[in-house]
Amino acid sequence: MIKKYEFWNPRLFEFPFYLYLGWQCLKRGIAIKTLAKANYALDHGEIGLSSKFDSQLAFDQAYFMPTTLIKDSLGLEDKKSQIAEFAEQHGYPVVLKSNLGSVGKGIVKLESATDIDKHAPRLLGDYILQKYTPNPYECGVFFVRVNGKPKISGINKKHFPTIVGNGVDTIQTLAQNHYRYTAHWDSFLQDIDTTKVLEEGQSKQLSFIGSHTLGCKFTDDTHLNTPELEAAIFKFFESQPGYNFGRVDVKCADEAAFQRGEFVVIEVNGVASLPTHMFDPKFSVWQAYKIFFEHAIYLAQAAHENRDQTMDLMSYREVIAKVKENQATLNAVHQKLMGK
Repeated sequence: MIKKYEFWNPRLFEFPFYLYLGWQCLKRGIAIKTLAKANYALDHGEIGLSSKFDSQLAFDQAYFMPTTLIKDSLGLEDKKSQIAEFAEQHGYPVVLKSNLGSVGKGIVKLESATDIDKHAPRLLGDYILQKYTPNPYECGVFFVRVNGKPKISGINKKHFPTIVGNGVDTIQTLAQNHYRYTAHWDSFLQDIDTTKVLEEGQSKQLSFIGSHTLGCKFTDDTHLNTPELEAAIFKFFESQPGYNFGRVDVKCADEAAFQRGEFVVIEVNGVASLPTHMFDPKFSVWQAYKIFFEHAIYLAQAAHENRDQTMDLMSYREVIAKVKENQATLNAVHQKLMGK
């Protein structure tokens, strides 16, 4: 059976997009590296090279949950102390996520002081420490700004991996039989009593990580856009003219609150952002590519408009080397948090 495109190797699925993006750059007479200038306020436009914490600091912090950075240079006991002091000030749960950030790897939620002892020794590299928001409703909102006009180009709701008990099978069995199960689920199943048997009809959400790589299903919910939501999203971005292309992930109390524009920002993603509403299972691969290519045009337009902005950009060779280094670090972080 042929896998749904959402589960294809990312390099395979994204290859046509990059070819088309290259063509858009050629048409506009800009170099590939100029694409970073679409988000000239962020380091390299935020393409997975830089600090997610620094990217957050480019925006109004009132929209975010309390956040700080744990430096890798700290000793283990100092890291534990910093986490404990932060949790004491803001309350549990708190979330740890790699400062590199990518597809949900390296994210863990700490529910108590006991979790600090368990997870602190596994941290690798700089880590963001953030107060966890209990808001259960999460969406990715794609924002573009071309010709000075802001636009919400897509919205995806995130459906977290959830199982329903039958009174017989354990959580482990139900999880492994889930149609979106992959070995990556071990990263969050390790923190659950997987030997427990749920009662018939009893549901359980297994993860809070909004990554389709880690089992989260995305649906195209662009129809949920409202004038109130637009106004709130545009207000968030209007104070940062150096950001013109990317996705902001937000959490809300419920759908009604989302449509009213009442949200907490989880993180802002830059020029490497995917229009994740294209992963709705209802779309064919051709419909998904139509959305993907549309966003290639937006990115090239935004970059062309800001092509004269001054940015300190690495060479292509340096970018490739840095991307490989960061990916290797993230994979190591993921494996370490899984206890491997």
